[in-house]
Amino acid sequence: MTLVSGLALAAGGNAIEYSGSGFMTLGMGKILGGTSGNVSDYECPCFIADYAQGGIYNAGSGLQWRPDSKIGVQGSAVMDNLSVTAQVVARGADKGNVGLEWLYGGYRISDNLTVQMGRKRLPMFYYSDVQDIGVALPWTHLPPQLYGWEAVNYNGVNLAYQDQFGDWSASLNLLAGNETKKESGYWKVYNGRQNRTDAKWDHIVGGDLSLTKDWFETRLVYIQSDTQTKNINGTWDSMTQTYDTTLIDPSYTPATKQKIYGLTMKTDFQDWLTHVEYIHIDRPGASWKDYAYIAGVGYRYGDWQPMVTTSKYWGSEVTDHPDYAPGWLEGHQTVAFTLRYDLSTSSTLKAQYDFQRDQSGEFWDPNYGDSRLLTLTYDQVF
Repeated sequence: MTLVSGLALAAGGNAIEYSGSGFMTLGMGKILGGTSGNVSDYECPCFIADYAQGGIYNAGSGLQWRPDSKIGVQGSAVMDNLSVTAQVVARGADKGNVGLEWLYGGYRISDNLTVQMGRKRLPMFYYSDVQDIGVALPWTHLPPQLYGWEAVNYNGVNLAYQDQFGDWSASLNLLAGNETKKESGYWKVYNGRQNRTDAKWDHIVGGDLSLTKDWFETRLVYIQSDTQTKNINGTWDSMTQTYDTTLIDPSYTPATKQKIYGLTMKTDFQDWLTHVEYIHIDRPGASWKDYAYIAGVGYRYGDWQPMVTTSKYWGSEVTDHPDYAPGWLEGHQTVAFTLRYDLSTSSTLKAQYDFQRDQSGEFWDPNYGDSRLLTLTYDQVF
């Protein structure tokens, strides 16, 4: 994985050590069937592979490579207790635009404690830090019902602590910051493929705790923030098949408080693998809550690893507000069958069949319906 390892340059009697790596995923996929129609300006059947980036497979585009393909590089420079880390990624889902994912400095206070400041991943999920590195994932794409929200990164400060307590390894991360996402890919899913909606998360605070012993690992997450959006050019109207410009809002919506709770339990016992992950987002004072989970089991047989995973998202009504009665709420579930083959320690081939079933209320819009998708990926780190 290392591009440069152990390269040191003299600097005032100290040495700066540089290291770097790269990663890529070449993916292709095709919709095999599902519910037909024009949804959010996409010709469906459609499968949303990446909510955060707006990565959508749709029947109208035939064989597609953009939603799951990406390439990136990351590197760090270390001098004594100081370090700087950066990562950039270009994604097909974002038309190949290069995005700065990480750029942060760190200071090692002790062997167990480090403070970092800058731009980092928001640790909402187990695979947040490696979500673009296909070799590190058991799937061709992350299960979309769980891994898909407005914000992926944040700008701020965090305190990272690691220690050993008997047979248990523990890591604790506390963070604070904010994030603004221009032309959110997430909102293109809901407001239309040509929509431009900005999303803002302010006053982000929280943290995650991981505990590992032998073949078992668990992880707890709590994050809270204020969230706002700004719709710049309207929302796709499924009735008129045009963009409704009356919904344009030149300013951000009022801030809504949200509280995010997450739990992961993961095992790797002999050749059996399991992964269970759950998230709940509460918005005090709002009319709905979000829930999502994934549950997967896999088996290693030499270089082969078959796996079956189910993932589900559903919204829940919390008041009698007529706009959020059960018939107006979103819900969907996917079952994925994945076969992974390790070509080497740094490259893999994967094939995956996703079957998604829509479980939204009868009045929910946009309703993407059911879909069936086949994807193939080649992943490599270098």
